[in-house]
Amino acid sequence: MKVLQDELMKKIDIWEHESIARIKRVAEETRNELVQHTTGHLAHKKLKLDKLTNELHQGRQNIDFVETDLREWMDKLNQLKEEIINPAKVAVREACVPLITKIHVDVFDTYELFERTSGKAIFEDSGKVVVVQDGPENYTEVRGKGEYTTGHRTLCFKIEKLNGWSLFGIISKSTPLQEHSYSSSSCYGWYNGDHFVYRNGQNVGGQGHDAVENDTINLVIDCDQRLIRLTNERTNRTLELLVDLDKCQFPWQLHLNLNLAPTRIRILS
Repeated sequence: MKVLQDELMKKIDIWEHESIARIKRVAEETRNELVQHTTGHLAHKKLKLDKLTNELHQGRQNIDFVETDLREWMDKLNQLKEEIINPAKVAVREACVPLITKIHVDVFDTYELFERTSGKAIFEDSGKVVVVQDGPENYTEVRGKGEYTTGHRTLCFKIEKLNGWSLFGIISKSTPLQEHSYSSSSCYGWYNGDHFVYRNGQNVGGQGHDAVENDTINLVIDCDQRLIRLTNERTNRTLELLVDLDKCQFPWQLHLNLNLAPTRIRILS
């Protein structure tokens, strides 16, 4: 729990620093914009005043002006005086869209249970155990109760009985249950044995998991890094798969595909 707290505190600290930096950056940009406007405004008026001064000077030297010229110069001078005394209104306003998003703490159920199956499996011990029974199907899909969209979670399993194939991984919640769920387009995971790595419902080769009966395995579901990782505690062997969100959309769910009775898998944590 302390490790999780430290990790979440780190995220809050990063949000704080990034938010402060964003506010400072926008404040500085706004100050510069205001200064550019005010200095530009005065510079523009100075140019107009210099031009008018030159016209008056030239007219006086050449003595070639008439009464209409005097009225025109007076009008320009009064207009310039008015623009300097009463410049265009300048205001600072806040945008309708917040500069930073408010941060929240979401509390979810921290336990995982087996909840759904496509066929010949039953759940025991309030959903902590799945048991494959004899039936006409060769395979059965099993889903967890949890839904994963952010952060990362480590699930621990004990293989109490194992007969035939067993796949551990994830699948998108929106994907319908089916007997051959390993072929679902959002399936990511590993069967036991060689050349049984599944990505997007396709066998892409590579090394499958090496778990046998009585082994304990850990499945890391890392939504932030878009990956899953499987470790066998006995062999200390770790497998990793990157997940394509276009193929396996959030929320993700725990996904098993089991083969023959009396396979029995327990969720330890």
